[in-house]
Amino acid sequence: MPAQSRFADMPMAGQPVSAGGMPSGVSAGGLVSALWRARLWIVLPVIVATALAVLWLSGVTPLYRSTAKVLVENQETAYTRPSATVEERTLLDQESIRSQVQLLLSADLSRKIITDLNLGSLPEFNPDSAPSVFSRILSLFGIARDPAGMTNDEKVLDKYYERLTVYQVEQSRVIAVEFASENPELAARIANAIADGYIDMQKTAKRDATREASDWLKSQVDTLRTKVDEAERKVEDYRTEHGLFSTLRGATQPQTLSGQQLSELTSQLAVARALKSEAQAKARLIREMLESGGPIESSEVLNSPLIQGLVSQQVQLRAQIAELSTTLGPRHPRMLQLNAQLGDLRKQIRDEAMKYARAAENDAAVAAEREQDLLANLEALKAKAAQSNENEVALRALERDAKSERDLLESLLARYRDATARGDLESLPANARLISRAAPASEPYFPKTLATLLAAFLGSLVLTCGIVITLELFRSVGEYPVGATSLPVPVRGGPAGSPVGGPSGTGPGTGPGPGPGKRRTKDRESDKEAPRAVAEEPALTGFVGGARKTGLDGIRDRILLNSSGDIAHTVLVTAVRDLPDTKAFAMRLARDVAGQGRRVVVVDTAFSEDKAGADDKAGAEEKPEDGTLGLGDLLMGNAAFETVIRRDEYSRVHAIAAGTTVADPLILLASDRMETVLEALRLTYDVVFVLAPAVIRHGEARLLAARADFALLLSNGAVGETASRRARDRLEAAGVEGVEVITIAENGDDPERTAA
Repeated sequence: MPAQSRFADMPMAGQPVSAGGMPSGVSAGGLVSALWRARLWIVLPVIVATALAVLWLSGVTPLYRSTAKVLVENQETAYTRPSATVEERTLLDQESIRSQVQLLLSADLSRKIITDLNLGSLPEFNPDSAPSVFSRILSLFGIARDPAGMTNDEKVLDKYYERLTVYQVEQSRVIAVEFASENPELAARIANAIADGYIDMQKTAKRDATREASDWLKSQVDTLRTKVDEAERKVEDYRTEHGLFSTLRGATQPQTLSGQQLSELTSQLAVARALKSEAQAKARLIREMLESGGPIESSEVLNSPLIQGLVSQQVQLRAQIAELSTTLGPRHPRMLQLNAQLGDLRKQIRDEAMKYARAAENDAAVAAEREQDLLANLEALKAKAAQSNENEVALRALERDAKSERDLLESLLARYRDATARGDLESLPANARLISRAAPASEPYFPKTLATLLAAFLGSLVLTCGIVITLELFRSVGEYPVGATSLPVPVRGGPAGSPVGGPSGTGPGTGPGPGPGKRRTKDRESDKEAPRAVAEEPALTGFVGGARKTGLDGIRDRILLNSSGDIAHTVLVTAVRDLPDTKAFAMRLARDVAGQGRRVVVVDTAFSEDKAGADDKAGAEEKPEDGTLGLGDLLMGNAAFETVIRRDEYSRVHAIAAGTTVADPLILLASDRMETVLEALRLTYDVVFVLAPAVIRHGEARLLAARADFALLLSNGAVGETASRRARDRLEAAGVEGVEVITIAENGDDPERTAA
């Protein structure tokens, strides 16, 4: 069988891990077998843990827990509320409920309960008892207080808080008070005492607050009374000083004297003006009647008795003249006499009317004089009223101050009377009430026998099984399946590049040295499980520092131990000409180095288009069919480290595939980005294997040689010694410090490994 068939079956780095998430060498059946083999190491700890749990349960003191429940709400009524007309609603939000929980846990209430129930005298709370070993350990690490430095009261209080639990019932205003004790009656009594003490504390706090409010209000009332007296005294003094006396206008509206006088003068002035206008109108009307010669129809004139008598006589004369005119002529003496008398009456009437006109004119003149006097008095009073108004402004300011002080005094007096009345009550309602009293428990809540035994049994069982499975997984990590564990058989032979013997194993290079039967024990055990011919595996041989070593051990030691003793960080793996075994050889060597506890990564740089085609002809896979990203994608910026690094299925080796092929890979490999990638890998891993295409046909190996600590140059029987030396010289000229020429034999012949 050709050497290619041996390495073609070997799994390559970058293959996905099995679906089960464990190495393919570990199966569910193997784990069950491991558990069965370690059954004694599983059963014994389980029995011991269960026995210890039973022993602990038999010695621990049971605890009983009782619960009292308190409802937090406003208990004020219309008779106990501070104001009967205004309802005060206490805001009971979550912060208020949590505040009440802290009040139940307060040290003052706790000390009161301890004193009232004399808990310090009970053995359960006895502070003189020696602290437990666990308490001593906690105090040494500073987790708990040192009992030696605590007083008896502090020890009792600490034990009290250890047994007490107060919490808010979810989505409610109910607070649960739980207390645990060795005596169920005592647990119930303490829980009820805490609830009752909490309610009494609230009542006492309300009563004290009311009394404090009464005392404060009394002092404020006394102070305000003095201020009110002073303010009212200032008002009266200012009014007297400035003559701002006031009278009532109408029923209740006050009015100052100046204002009243001004109002009266204004009224008198209006009356005088009206009288003047009326008299002037009468006089003007009478004169117009007299001047027109018409009858006098003024009511003032006609209402005069004298005028009425004259008019009556005039009427009589006209009647006589009319009667006599029927018998006497107009020139008759009697008629002339009567007409003369009628003319006299008319003249008398006009004279009397003129008198009325002159009288009206006199009245108008008097009214005008009165008007002038009133106007003069009004102007003087206006000036006085203006000054009085300014004084009234200041007076009203003083009155407002006095009124505000009096209103405040009356308000505080009402509150003071209310607070005094509330303070006289024997008890004020608390903002909570007990809705469920604690009852003695019939069964202990601690310890839970069944739960403790199950926890001990299942916990120890799971723990021991987990330990066994973990150890089995660690033991299986790094072990490979049959197709990956057989080492290439190293043989010792002639010079590098010499032909390899035929299938019979004889040839020019045959000589003494280890053959296929001289492999490591692990390889022999793996080979027993696989129906593979040992003689079909390729062979490796070589020298390290002049000492002869066989197989991968010598190459591995050359990598791990160089002249200075440091780890060789970068190892270039290439071939003289294209070999299908280059990648498989590098992976086997990387797995062997990783088995020594090193962090190893394998980087494939064969991403050129022509190299991919050449390897395809040889049967190797250079570009995964699933489109796996690799070094080419990383250098072109199309991928990140976390997307290109994959773990080997059979070891802890990490690998970076070639990835996307490119036309000219030398540009990418010579770039600063390639140097950055290698530097990052050197900082992360202990050993970096760099796979490069063949030296003769490609330039990648020579370009990468300057960045490697040393190189492994692979050859086989088909490569001549001249070609091997020419390839080695090219690598050395490129800058690599040392070159190992490895000849891989297809049968068991002894090719030679030369250290340069």
